[in-house]
This record gives sequence, C-alpha cells and structure tokens, in this order.
Amino acid sequence: MSTTTASPASHGASTDRSNASFARAAMLHLAERRMAPTPENYTQAWVAVGGPHTPVDPVVQEHDRQSRRVRRAERLVAELTEMVKTLCDTVDTLAEDERWVRGQIDALREMLAGEIDHVSVAELRALLSRTSDMQRHIAEQRRRALAQLKSTLVELATVLSGLMASTDQYGRRITEHAALIQGASSLASLSDTVQRLLDDTRTMQADVVQSHEGLKRGQDAAHALEREVSRLEEQLAAASAEIVTDHLTQTMNRRGLEDSFTGAQARARQSRQALALALVDVDDFKKLNDALGHAAGDDALRHLATVLKERLRPTDAVARYGGEEFVILLPGANLSDAQDTLVRLQREMTRHVFLFDAHRRFITFSAGVTSVRPDDTLLAAVARADDAMYRAKREGKNCVRVG
Repeated sequence: MSTTTASPASHGASTDRSNASFARAAMLHLAERRMAPTPENYTQAWVAVGGPHTPVDPVVQEHDRQSRRVRRAERLVAELTEMVKTLCDTVDTLAEDERWVRGQIDALREMLAGEIDHVSVAELRALLSRTSDMQRHIAEQRRRALAQLKSTLVELATVLSGLMASTDQYGRRITEHAALIQGASSLASLSDTVQRLLDDTRTMQADVVQSHEGLKRGQDAAHALEREVSRLEEQLAAASAEIVTDHLTQTMNRRGLEDSFTGAQARARQSRQALALALVDVDDFKKLNDALGHAAGDDALRHLATVLKERLRPTDAVARYGGEEFVILLPGANLSDAQDTLVRLQREMTRHVFLFDAHRRFITFSAGVTSVRPDDTLLAAVARADDAMYRAKREGKNCVRVG
C-alpha cells in the first residue's frame, strides 16, 4: 500500500485556506457581539472560534503586502532610472558634436536628478516624443539637403564640362576668325568675319549666363535647406529649455530653480559674496479666483511675473515655486538689500493696476527673505523664507519680513 505525501506547496495552500476560514469566522464573531475589530479583540475572537495559532492581523497582512509591492515598484523605478541614465550617456557619447542632442540629454538628466513621480514620467515621455519627432524631421531635411547638394555638384560638373567644351570650340573659332581677319583682302570679307565673331561671342556669353543661372538655382535651394535644418536644430535646442520653464508665467519652474540655485550658491562661495533668497506669495489669491475665476488668477500670476522680471536685475532669477508662490534669487544682496528690493517691488505692484474684463484690482504680495548659507540646500533656504513670509501674512500682508 502506497502512502501519498502532500507537497509543501499544496500544504501551504491548504493552510492559507484554513486560516482564511478562521479569519472569516473571527470577523463574524466580532460582528455578532458588536465588538470593534481591534488587534486585541481579533485575537480573542480567533481563539474563540478555535483558531490553531495566534492570528496575524489581516490589516497588518495587507500592509505587508502593500509594502512589498511598493518596494518592488521602487526597485523597478530605480533600475529604469539607471537604464535611462546609461542610455543618456551612450547617446551623448555618440552625438557629442550635436548641440541640440546634448540639450535634450541634459534635460533628461535634470528630470532624473529630481523626484520621480507620474508627472515626471509623463514629462519625460512627452520630451522624448517631441525629440523623436523633431529628430526625424531634421534627418529628413538633412537627407534632402544632401540630395540637393549632390544634384548641385553633378550639375556643376556638367556645366563645367560644357563650358570647357564651349570654350575649346570658342577658342578654335577665335583662332579661325583671327586668321581670316589677317588674310582679309576686302572690307566686305572683313565685315563678314567680324559678324561671325560677334555671333560666336554672343553664343558663348549666353552659355555662360545659362550655366551661372543653373548653378545659382541649385545653390539657393541648398542654402534654403541648410537654413531649414539650422532652424529646426535651434527649435529643438529651445525645447530643452522648456523643461525648466513654467509655461504659465515664463519664469523658471522648480527644476530650473534648483539648477540656478546651485550655480548661484557656488559662485557666491567662490567670490565670497552674499546671496539672498526671497519667497513671494500673492495676497488673497483665493478670493481673486473665487470672485473673477481661474482665468483671472492665471492673468494675475502672469502680471506679477512680468513686473518682477522687468524690475529685477539681469543677474537676479525668478521662479514659480508652486501655486501663487515665487522664489527670487538675489546674488550679491545681503538681508538689508534684499528687503529693500522686495519693498520696492511691492511699490511697483501698486503702480501697475491689474485689469481683467474691466475689473480693476491691486495685486499685492507678502514676502520673506533670508541669506543663503554656504551649506544650505534649496529646501532649507526656502523653509526659512517661508517662515518669514507667513509672519508677513500674519502681520497684515503686503509687507516683507526677514528669516
């Protein structure tokens, strides 16, 4: 008589089903007695229904499963990120002479250096899609330019060959005409020879003009294609800058701010000069949105961004930090200088009335300023400016405080 032994897998599955049955019974036990499903009550119910061992809280089990999924997803994201970085390095090496390719690669690296979320992935996919489309267009234009150049060279060779043949023939005719002129015995015969000489000269001139016009057409076509390729390459290079630009206000976005902050901080350390950071927040922005609508809110943000960019120095930097908040970097400015600059900007805002659909509004903002320390991160500097800005909000708005 043979004995069948259950496999570990089937034993595990049987145990899972048994545990699931006891878990349902325990939850029913709690429901019948109107007991809260706390871990302690669940343990008592498990024992009461005859559970074989101390149960594992199903909430804890589900949390563990979710945690494992999250860890697997994080590992997958990390591996995919490293793979994209490797692809960036490879493409950058293969296309080191292409300015617009390097711009796209730098933009991808900027995105990968930040926090990866579904928004970042969507931006990355959109950037790659635009890059691919434009690169295909450029490749097609380059093929057309190369074909046109080849055609022009073939035409040039044909024209030169024809000109050489015409020149040889014209040279022989000139020699013959010269001999006839030399041996002319009468004015009539000399006149006929001169007329034939003029006819040959006009023919030669027409051949030269026709050849020149053909070459000029080919050259113009080649130059037009070359200009189109250059335009597309410039457009693609400009697309790299879009990844660090806020589309609504045309100021920098957070990614652009991070890059600008790192550069300004390094220059401040090297030159031992001050660097200030200000956080600006529009006052009563929600009331404006509720009263006039989101379109008015967008226009108000564009209005503020325009005033800030026009009234700041070229060395200063403005970035939309989120919502109605803007960050301003002020190289070479100490706290007193930064505070004076922000107060001046507030006054400028009162001189520029915001108009939307015949509605006139004064846009004001509260601001906090702080000095950037050599070891500061962007988040640390913004946090201090944020604390100072909220003090300005509490103390009446439309003012500047130092943090």
